[in-house]
Amino acid sequence: MASDWGFDLQLELTEDGYRTTVLTAPAGTAAAAFALPFAPREQHRMIQQLLQDPGEDETRRAAQFAVARELGGRLFDALFHGEIGACWQESWRMAYQERATLHLRLRLGDDPGIQAIPWEYLYDPTRDEFIALSAHTPLARYTGRAHQMLPLPVTPPLRVLVVMSGPSGYPPLPISREWRDLVDTVDYLAADRRIIFEKLPRPTLLDLQRRLRQQEFHVLHFIGFAIQDLQTRESVLVFEDENERGRLVSGQHLGALIADHYALRVALISSRNAARVPGIDPGARVAEHLVQRGAPAAVFQPSKLLDRPSLAFVHQFYAMLADFHPIDRAVAEARRAVQLEEGGAGWGLPHLVSRIADGRLYERRGTDVAKPPAPPRLNLRPVLTPRPRR
Repeated sequence: MASDWGFDLQLELTEDGYRTTVLTAPAGTAAAAFALPFAPREQHRMIQQLLQDPGEDETRRAAQFAVARELGGRLFDALFHGEIGACWQESWRMAYQERATLHLRLRLGDDPGIQAIPWEYLYDPTRDEFIALSAHTPLARYTGRAHQMLPLPVTPPLRVLVVMSGPSGYPPLPISREWRDLVDTVDYLAADRRIIFEKLPRPTLLDLQRRLRQQEFHVLHFIGFAIQDLQTRESVLVFEDENERGRLVSGQHLGALIADHYALRVALISSRNAARVPGIDPGARVAEHLVQRGAPAAVFQPSKLLDRPSLAFVHQFYAMLADFHPIDRAVAEARRAVQLEEGGAGWGLPHLVSRIADGRLYERRGTDVAKPPAPPRLNLRPVLTPRPRR
């Protein structure tokens, strides 16, 4: 059986500038200085190119792939140079020889400039591959804060509580269509009793607290708006209040709620931006705050990911969770599903924040569930015309 090894890379801002340190790795430890490989404006320009839909145009797809490779290659050269690079290459060789999974855990600290960098596009020119697309080198934004958690023994099915919030005063969300698309995408998992999906009838914080007390859930899936609170400057999710108006809930608040429920191991934040703000996406900040506050893991899935690739991501992500794979490997396989679906570079937009070193959130308990067949080919329907929820 293949083992799990870790490559812990810390990136921090010191009095002398940025510095990278390999804390643990199969090949030992190392340290080096780090310099940003591009200015913020250039980084923004490249990311905007990656966000464009290449459609069926092979030329545009090739151009977008070239941008992703250039951005990822420059990030890789800046991060993995000198002793750090030698330690990474030797650790990769050792893991490959032993058929082990090498978990790349990036400890990015609290510096907004570092967090805003799209590390998910790291590209290793030696092997001509994007690190985050390989199941052998799954990548996570890692925090070692709080205590470590052992995998939770679970007798299938896993249970997912879906919160879909479209309050008045915000752009209309096609809630019915969103729910139908989600159910159609993962219905075979429910039919096999591998995962049960339940929609929270009223997307209020009080109803969420009440339902979590009534039933044990393993995943919280939020679909709605993420914004920056203009008063507190904090990134928040928009739930609803008793009058169906927006209620702002911070990642710190929601993270404390999740931490009180031991079985709830991961939050999937499928967020839309009601208003664009410069810098890091509010939904991404919420995911980071959830884990900082105590949630074991959080996955950020932005609205910039187009409809069909987004459903491909969800499809593969839940299929991997249902088979009890580590969360970072589940995200890696979901990225590959997006790459196959769109042929562009949107696979690098989601990211994973975790404090589980080997990514193992659950372990199967009992033998009542036979090993399921391979998941069917995803057959996505044409995109329907959005209509208001109410």
